[in-house]
Amino acid sequence: MSNTIHISKMTSFIVIFFFLMSTCTLPAQNVHDLPASNMPQAAGAAAGSDELITVDYKDAKLSSVLRSLAYSYNLNLVTAREVKGKITISLWDVTIDEALDAILTVNGYAYTRKGNIIYITAGPGLEGVDVATEIIPLKYINAAEASVLLEKIISSKGDIRINEVTNSLVLTDFPAFIKRVRKALEEIDTPPVQVLIEAKLVDITEQDFKNMGVTYSLDYKPEGLIKGIFNRDTEYQEELAGTQTMAGPSSTLSGGQLKITAFTLKGLSGSATIDALIQDNKAHLLASPSILTLNGKEARIIIGERYPYKEKTQTTTGTTETTKFVDIGTTLRVTPWVSPDGNIKMYVHPEVSSLTAQLDAGPRIATREADATIMVKDGETIVIGGLIKRQDDSVKGGIPFLKDIPIIGAAFSNMSGDATSTELVVFITPRIVKEQTMETQDADDDQDVYVQIDKSADHVMVNTLWEEARNYEEDKGIESRRKNESWRMAEALDNYTQIYTDYPVHPRAAEAVYRAARIEYKYYDHLKAARDLYMKLIKEHPDSEYADRAERKIRSINRKIEYIRKRSKKKEKRLQELLDKSGDL
Repeated sequence: MSNTIHISKMTSFIVIFFFLMSTCTLPAQNVHDLPASNMPQAAGAAAGSDELITVDYKDAKLSSVLRSLAYSYNLNLVTAREVKGKITISLWDVTIDEALDAILTVNGYAYTRKGNIIYITAGPGLEGVDVATEIIPLKYINAAEASVLLEKIISSKGDIRINEVTNSLVLTDFPAFIKRVRKALEEIDTPPVQVLIEAKLVDITEQDFKNMGVTYSLDYKPEGLIKGIFNRDTEYQEELAGTQTMAGPSSTLSGGQLKITAFTLKGLSGSATIDALIQDNKAHLLASPSILTLNGKEARIIIGERYPYKEKTQTTTGTTETTKFVDIGTTLRVTPWVSPDGNIKMYVHPEVSSLTAQLDAGPRIATREADATIMVKDGETIVIGGLIKRQDDSVKGGIPFLKDIPIIGAAFSNMSGDATSTELVVFITPRIVKEQTMETQDADDDQDVYVQIDKSADHVMVNTLWEEARNYEEDKGIESRRKNESWRMAEALDNYTQIYTDYPVHPRAAEAVYRAARIEYKYYDHLKAARDLYMKLIKEHPDSEYADRAERKIRSINRKIEYIRKRSKKKEKRLQELLDKSGDL
């Protein structure tokens, strides 16, 4: 009986040996195992054993490698049907767990231990055998953009659908992968950074035109009956007429003509038209737009008009005509990208265009534009200049020889000149609009809640009010045109009041109070109102550079008020004396 058992064991060993040899591509290099005396005797022992093994396979089937490990180390392996592929691996002195991790991870599989059984599945493990479906609502990022970013995170069996109406994701995948997606969304579904773009576009145009010349018209017809020229005897009436044009060829200027027509002398009549016009034009266009955009999104500012034109398209059935539009004027395109260190990378495209002609093919447009990609810090101003166009045309002409005679030669010559100079300068200031933050005290403390909000938008508003107020006060800019002083001072006072009332912590608030008080004092002579404003400045902005000035102004106002009071008392006393005297009378 013992011999029979011994033979059975030997037979099993031989069968297993030949099976392993037949499943390996290179028999001499497939497996280098530990001695039999060091092999674990059960799966449970292998699972917790720290013994080291050596495995070496080349281009072997994954199922054969797993089967070999199971036979060699008494492992209870259950392999899913979809686990397949080939592997080349060479591991020295590793544990069984490390070997399984290395073999399965590179192929996208995982294993899970339950008791003495090891389950090998596709996906994250045994807990991922059954897929689940979850709806994940998104807060900030677009669902379509998020689905593209998450395609590499889900498993091979996962599926992402988007719901554009609710801006959410419908995710079907293994639970572990769904958890991984949610973790990724915590990083990418965050409030987007906003950038406030403040721009100033200055277009300076200078033009100098001149057009000078003379046009002569002569008509000589002898008076009386039939006569010839110079009183010759003839049977026919003779006449000599001619015109000599020496007007300037400038097409830019028209008008400026002096015409002499009352010239008649014994049958000789004539006229002269003198073109003499000089024009000097200067234009200064200033646009100060501000626009808020998201990080990485283009902001577009257009100041101008949309010019319509017809576009014809030839089809098999005939010709169709479509009305299209082209933007003409001042255009600024800016795309900002905010880096983690607070710098702002911007693509900038300023353009100034104008219509020069309307052709059959469409409008002909003169344009000045630039493309630039730059890096600036938050709040810094960049300047794009040099978009200059200069044109200087000069034409001279006249009658040969006569035009060269000193002094009188000007009557037989013409001259025109067109000089144009245009320049575009662009100032751009990007500001990062930070998230709203809130600081609170403990619930037990009876303290107020302080809210700190980014002031970029406030900065733009204050600057706008400030520039208008300064223009009103100094009688500058388009705001002050054809406005009397009383109206301008009232508007300036309103702007200063709005600044220090609505934006009390802004750096310009202290100066706004100071200037408002000065208008009350100097222009309106409201002493008490001015003094109250100066006192407000000292109280609310004691560290301001205007605080010392306000104290001096208060002392000056107090002296003036005291002087007025004394004069009033003297007048009252004098009036009372007069009344007393009149009573005695």
